[in-house]
Amino acid sequence: MAEPGWSWAAIALLAVLPVLLTAATAFAKSSVLLGAVRVGLGAEALLSAPVVFALAIVLTAVVMAPTAGAVLAEVDAQGGIEALGTASPASWWASLEPWRAFLERHADAGELEFFAQSQGRGPADPLVVVPAFLLTELREALTMAVVVLVPLVVVDLLVAQATVLLGLTQVQVQVVSVPLKLLLFLAVDGWTVVVGGLLTGYR
Repeated sequence: MAEPGWSWAAIALLAVLPVLLTAATAFAKSSVLLGAVRVGLGAEALLSAPVVFALAIVLTAVVMAPTAGAVLAEVDAQGGIEALGTASPASWWASLEPWRAFLERHADAGELEFFAQSQGRGPADPLVVVPAFLLTELREALTMAVVVLVPLVVVDLLVAQATVLLGLTQVQVQVVSVPLKLLLFLAVDGWTVVVGGLLTGYR
């Protein structure tokens, strides 16, 4: 029979797991970048939110697979899940070391220093590494989003100007610009560029 303390710990872990998986994996960066692509193309009806969400999860799984494998290997080295059930918290943290190292490796040094100083904790502390990693991910995602959005905004502006010059003021800009943006995105192999840039950032 499970100990009451472990039962409460399991419930607490399940409660915070969605937040943890969002903040401490590649999901935040993937979802922001893919959301920018969806909005920039103006194709919300074609690229539904569930499709973009599913793609973000798949990309997150691809990025995090090596780290997850390293964590599982560490758990096996300590005797498996059964052994961790009676292990000390230090053993739990040791099994998560590959994950912590991943977060620290991809966190900006300035962010790590800021959170370490503001909380009076060491740079390897989870309460330092996780927020530093998340802010770094968001900054990089927004930077990549700007690179994706600017050419698409230029297409919108050119189409709007062209419709005015041609006297087609009754024609909605989106009717013309969305197909053009889709053609441009496909012509430059946009998915490969976006996904490749995202995955390359974690190498």
